[in-house]
Amino acid sequence: MTQKELIEPLGIEWVPPGKRHGKPSQLFFLWFSANLGMPAWLVGVLGPVLGLNLIQTIIAIILGNLIASLLVGLTAKTGSGQGLAQLPLSRSIFGRRGNYLPAFLNTLSAIGWYTVNTAVGGEALARLFDWPLGLGLLVVAAGQMVLGYLGYDVIHRFEHVMVYVQGLLFVLMSYEAIHQFSSLAPSHAGSYGMFLLEMAAVASYSFSWSPYASDYGRYLPENTPPRHVFWSTFWGTFAGSVWVELVGGVVGALGWGNLSPVAMVQHLMGTLTDFALVAIVFGTVTADAVNGYTATLSLLTLDIPLHRTYAAIFLGILGWIMAWVANAHFLANYENFLLLLSYWVAPWVGIVLVAAARGIINKDRALQASGVNSAALLAFIIGILSVIPFMSTTWFEGPVAKMLDNGDTGYYVGIIVGSLAYHLLLQRQRQKSSARQAS
Repeated sequence: MTQKELIEPLGIEWVPPGKRHGKPSQLFFLWFSANLGMPAWLVGVLGPVLGLNLIQTIIAIILGNLIASLLVGLTAKTGSGQGLAQLPLSRSIFGRRGNYLPAFLNTLSAIGWYTVNTAVGGEALARLFDWPLGLGLLVVAAGQMVLGYLGYDVIHRFEHVMVYVQGLLFVLMSYEAIHQFSSLAPSHAGSYGMFLLEMAAVASYSFSWSPYASDYGRYLPENTPPRHVFWSTFWGTFAGSVWVELVGGVVGALGWGNLSPVAMVQHLMGTLTDFALVAIVFGTVTADAVNGYTATLSLLTLDIPLHRTYAAIFLGILGWIMAWVANAHFLANYENFLLLLSYWVAPWVGIVLVAAARGIINKDRALQASGVNSAALLAFIIGILSVIPFMSTTWFEGPVAKMLDNGDTGYYVGIIVGSLAYHLLLQRQRQKSSARQAS
């Protein structure tokens, strides 16, 4: 027997069989819809802003999204049939208290994305109706809070409908972008360092969904095939991100990258600007429904005694305030925000994939977890520290990044070092355990 409810009663508790429902295909609609928005558009714009030509930007977009979507799909696969959200499930790896660090970082990341989206959507809504900016931000945040309050089933239904609404609006934007090809001036190829930097930004955007991945399949039946979860997540993430980022790449190549996001859209769409502004607003809400819900679940994973619905309201208000305060500095800090996100997520995913291969991830271990798993937590910290020499941001540039002409490879290093460190520390931990048992 399956059960759907208007207001989700559960927080991060295990979902019992009687409440399981849905099909893996709904994950395609959710991830496709969540990526049809301005943040992905701006990732595409970044390529030409960094000095790449359009061909280089397109290659960086495709390669970055292939890597990121593969990892998001693999992370989602680890939660198949477990009935737990992603961060509560990772208690089986880190221990209950050891899991506080990634849960805290994911809460910050989700709120950061919530703020980024609300800032853009609020400005678009204010321009659409000639409202004060604060009112536009408030209305967008209120709609997002309602979705977060209602929870899992309503979010899935909303995202499914928005695939068609957003899809139609972005078809119009794509049509206008194609018509601008004749206005593109010939441009020289950019440096390999800037190519690496753009690919890192592309991968970071999609890759940052990884700690969210199982949140939206936790109600699926226990017998759901893991491969179906993987492919639905992969194609939804890849198709949505690539489409929007390619349109953004054209806009950046037209030389409009120094404008605000909404001004870029106005230049592109002309008389159809109102349709594009609607697309921005809807894109904000589709992404932030996911961001707000995951932020709530991650916050509760810190063992904060708060009901899910109240946590959703609290975090929604916090994100609205941050968007209002940070809006003026949004574009200047966007690239750094994207790259900084990838640094902690990368080693975490590496550890999760090793744990999945060894059969460590499961609901029973997660529900019974206590204390700290030192091997996982130490590997996580080592993985984060390992990326420092490879960072390339305006706030800090590591020595290896300087050697690579400002190219950022910390994303890849974090995955490799995190997974390798966890593998070695896990082996050492098990050898010590075996020795104690023998003695």
